[in-house]
Amino acid sequence: MKIWDGFVRVYHWAQVVLIAALWWTAEEGEMVWHQWLAMTLLAFWLTRLGWGLFGSETARFSLFVKPPYKAIQYGRALLQGKASHGIGHDPLGAWMIVALLLILGVQMTSGLFATDEIFVEGPLAQYVSADVATFITQIHHMNFNVLLGLAAIHIAAVLIMQWRGMNLISPMIEGRDYVRSVTQAGPEFKPVWKAWVLFAVFWIGLYIWFRTVL
Repeated sequence: MKIWDGFVRVYHWAQVVLIAALWWTAEEGEMVWHQWLAMTLLAFWLTRLGWGLFGSETARFSLFVKPPYKAIQYGRALLQGKASHGIGHDPLGAWMIVALLLILGVQMTSGLFATDEIFVEGPLAQYVSADVATFITQIHHMNFNVLLGLAAIHIAAVLIMQWRGMNLISPMIEGRDYVRSVTQAGPEFKPVWKAWVLFAVFWIGLYIWFRTVL
């Protein structure tokens, strides 16, 4: 059964590649590339938020984010070996997705104000004082470690689920997964071109803005 649409899958893997590339460009001092890659990731992130409101069923936050107690119950069942994997994100994984999106949002927002105090600054750094820009830059650096920690937990959880017979990797590549019941209805999908149009609008808008202020 089809589980994930094309945009969700591309976003997932593009996020991985872009974060790795952003780390490398920062380490190597390639800050121009760093800013353009960050702009692309920001366009993806904004599109994912929009797709989470109006997109395909398995992408919508309102349908896969459950109350915290549901996530706790699922975690307990997982530890006891009684958890079953349904369609889309499980209650525990859903909150990890929310946490990753929030921390990634903090990372990119702080990056807009960040500065190296010599050559490069974010597009919004000029609107705050030097002390505020320095403080936000420190947040940008520290928050990246939080992002890496969440990513490590996410990867470990996926591998544990894989070891326990719940395949989460290939569905995020192929878009399809096996279901236990042949009578189970598949999720509703929206035309994925709408997500790519939204991404193009965000990317072009950010490109024009970056070219104006940088």
